Formats: sequence, structure tokens, C-alpha cells
Amino acid sequence: MKNYKKLLTPVFIFLFSLSSFAQGGGVWNFDWNIGFGTGETSDFTPSPSLRGFSINGAGFVTDNLTVGGIAGWNIFYHNNGFTELQISNTATVYGYNRTNINTIPIMLTTHYYFSQTKMMPYAGLGVGTMYADQRNYMGIYYVQNKAWHFALAPEVGIIIPFGEGNTGVNANVKYNWAAKTKDTPSITYFTINIGLSYVF
Repeated sequence: MKNYKKLLTPVFIFLFSLSSFAQGGGVWNFDWNIGFGTGETSDFTPSPSLRGFSINGAGFVTDNLTVGGIAGWNIFYHNNGFTELQISNTATVYGYNRTNINTIPIMLTTHYYFSQTKMMPYAGLGVGTMYADQRNYMGIYYVQNKAWHFALAPEVGIIIPFGEGNTGVNANVKYNWAAKTKDTPSITYFTINIGLSYVF
């Protein structure tokens, strides 16, 4: 966990620096992420993820378009209990099996805001990388696959301000896709994200 924090800290500093250069204001979103794996990700860890967060900072480059960046952390975990696992054609092991995936998406983002009135609906896209650490535990032992993946993340959402202030509620749905590498499978999952937004 300490290694993940060391990785994310400079990224968050970069996001704050990036948004400070915005000439026409910008948007900050601080979200709790609820994840649902798809494809091979769901096969490996079927349970939804309630442990996730993201921070997105962006500046307006036109009246409706922002450019910025996002970083986050999602943890998928599934408990299979005591199971039998075949490790070769002639050998099997029996033990307490758990699987988990830690993902850290780091992306440049662009969002288009359809209006900036009482509600701010938007659509966006993130392009960048995702670090994924997959572990398959059997007792105290585990098999690990970890890699940096090329990643994309389209999303749609809405910001609803609190009264006349600059803060509000942000809610969006995002599809996270990370391409497979030579040695690791692709990572794919949907997230439902809700949190606080600050528009300046």
C-alpha cells in the first residue's frame, strides 16, 4: 500500500498544478468509485468493488471544453473459500483461495459540458495508462501478475450545484478499458462514481 501512495502523491500534485494554469476557470471532482468487473476481470474477481476513489482536475479551454487529468485507485476482491486448484496435469492443491486486483488509472482527460446552468451534464474521455496488480492467493502463497497497460475511459455524467455556490454533487458512469499486454490479460470494468465537485 505504501508503494501505491508513493506513486499517487506526485500525480495528484501534478493535477493541482495543471488546473492552476486554467485561464477560464475549471472543475475539480473528488469521487467514490463503485466498480463492476466485466469479461476476464469479472471471471477473476466476480464481486463488485466498493473500495475506489478518483480525483479529476481540469481547466476550461473554451466555454464548454475542459482538458485535465485524473488519477484513482480501485480494489477488487473475491473470497472463494476453501477450494481445490489444479497446478499441473498431475498435481492439485487444496486451500483458502482469494483473488484481488488493484488498479491505478492515470490519464489525461477532456470533457464537454453541454450547459453551465443549474445542472452541468457532460461527456468525457480519458486516455493514458493503468497499472494493474492481480494476485491469486492459495493460503499464504500467491501467483502475481502486474503490468502497466494502455487505457481508455469514456464517461457520461452530471454536476448538480448546491444552491448558488461553487460546490455541488458529481455523478457519472465510466467504462474503464486497459489493453492486454504480452503477459497479462486486459482489465475491463464499469464504475458508478459519486462525489463532490468544485467549479471555479
